[in-house]
Amino acid sequence: MTLTIHTDTPRIPPALRWSVVGALGVLGIAGIFALVIRFVEGLGVTNLTSNVAWGMWVAFYIYCIGLSAGSFLMSTVIYVFGLERFERMGRMALVSALFALAGGLVFVWIDLGHPFRFYKVFVDWQASSVLAWEAMLYLVYIAIICSELYLLMRDDLAAARDDATGVRRRFYGVLALGRRADGTPEESARTARIVRTLGMIGVPVAIGVHGGTGALFAVVAAKPLWFSGLFPIVFLISALLSGAGLMLFLYSWFAPRDAHYAEIVSGLRSFVMAFIAIDLVLFASDVLVSLYSGIPDHTDVWHQIAFGPYWYVFWFGQIGMAWLLPLALTVAPTRRSATWLGAAGASIVAGILAVRLNLVIPAYLFPQLEGLDEALTDPRAAYSYFPSPVEWFSSLGVVAILVLAFMAAWKFLPLFESDPQPAVGSTDEPDELATGV
Repeated sequence: MTLTIHTDTPRIPPALRWSVVGALGVLGIAGIFALVIRFVEGLGVTNLTSNVAWGMWVAFYIYCIGLSAGSFLMSTVIYVFGLERFERMGRMALVSALFALAGGLVFVWIDLGHPFRFYKVFVDWQASSVLAWEAMLYLVYIAIICSELYLLMRDDLAAARDDATGVRRRFYGVLALGRRADGTPEESARTARIVRTLGMIGVPVAIGVHGGTGALFAVVAAKPLWFSGLFPIVFLISALLSGAGLMLFLYSWFAPRDAHYAEIVSGLRSFVMAFIAIDLVLFASDVLVSLYSGIPDHTDVWHQIAFGPYWYVFWFGQIGMAWLLPLALTVAPTRRSATWLGAAGASIVAGILAVRLNLVIPAYLFPQLEGLDEALTDPRAAYSYFPSPVEWFSSLGVVAILVLAFMAAWKFLPLFESDPQPAVGSTDEPDELATGV
């Protein structure tokens, strides 16, 4: 049964909105400067070492790819599995998937030792390489997302072109690709079938994109924390949780308050609860088996994660923000409040980043041979890591630019179908209820 949701999210004052935009702009500019330093000076400006080869950028890479895959799979609930009551969030999910994917590719690109040789993964493709298959899947994945978005938006883009003037008319004209705004019902039905077919193709591709990312880690036999057949599944469930959390946050706080609003927010709450439960079961299984084995290579890394110098990332970020806090907000009386459900989604989005940091970095902090960390005293061979200022500013800057780009897409693209129905029983006008970004 659908839970009654109170549409109590506050309207965001313009002054606060522009303050957020300004802060993101400053972070974005700082990030660009940091990236220039990285490209000029190379990886020497990072705190990576010969023994800690992956750091903050790789953590952000798998974080963004997970957000993308999770958001895309949430869209397939509508276009593949026919849950039409979620249709209003479909375009939003696909746009989120596209921007998150762009962020992930930027992060893995700047982490490369020779970033301007990235094309070699395509021209020197190796069938035995997991990374090569992953790169090919990215191309197919991008094509599917962009095709679905065009098919879903083209009529609204054509209508916006016809109604606009000047620069906006040219902008919408380019996106509409010559489409006329008077599509027939037969064309709409044909478009729906094509989108469903693309979604069906996209399901295994999205699973391959993030499951393949998990496989990149799982095949590293020298890292006991990663070397497990369960790892790709853990990545996939975590992606679904982060995608559902992102959709819950965005839709609860910013979507139009039409007749479908409460039903969609309630349904997203159910998805979040289910994915948290599954993620917790997989996590507990992994940890308990590792601890029961008593093998130092397995137990030491978990001790480092839970009780090491950055214990708070695990307890407050991963356990608290990714799982316990959102679970509490979705089952307590706050489950009827769109404000608190949106906060639960935001908590998941932030907490999953802690999950990614705990996944990438601790695995590098232990030498493969006992005493190797003491024998190699050169700082460039250290088994320790904390991100440098360039890594911090570049990472936050890339995220800020992505958020600004998404806000622009929200404002200028038809993320929701035209002429939404007013909220049932509402005494307010739709424009007073909507909380645009």
